[in-house]
Amino acid sequence: GIGKKYSVKTEKGDYIVIVIHHTGKREIYYFEDENEEPTAVIELTDEEARTLGTILVGALFQPTSDEEKIGFLMKHLAFEWIRIPEGSFLVGKSLKELEIRKKYGIIVVAVIREENIIVSPSPLFPLQAGDTIVVVGSLENVKKFLKLVEGKGE
Repeated sequence: GIGKKYSVKTEKGDYIVIVIHHTGKREIYYFEDENEEPTAVIELTDEEARTLGTILVGALFQPTSDEEKIGFLMKHLAFEWIRIPEGSFLVGKSLKELEIRKKYGIIVVAVIREENIIVSPSPLFPLQAGDTIVVVGSLENVKKFLKLVEGKGE
């Protein structure tokens, strides 16, 4: 014979037929229906087929898992819940007035006030003693800001 033939039925119901010739040449036939003529035919050299195979098995690229993404974020970002004490410089001021992002390099992503959670608060949102702000930023910037709020910095 001329080589070896492999057939694959996809989850969608399409058929792919791959013929590997003794010469190393590969032919890929794509059928939308197994009884039809092929919709597409691709001829590959041995080297092209190996490159394509390497890509398909994920040797050149692996999609990043959610776990890897979270691990990466946790190495580079810090999330902190900071309770605003009485007499803090934050009390009675809006996020816009405080310029937290600009001055301290962190972002307020939420404010917890009593039983309410305000996600992505407006720049005009005024902070009160007893609020808990949820901030995100680099570990260094978050630590500096936390010390400032606790009265131990600047």
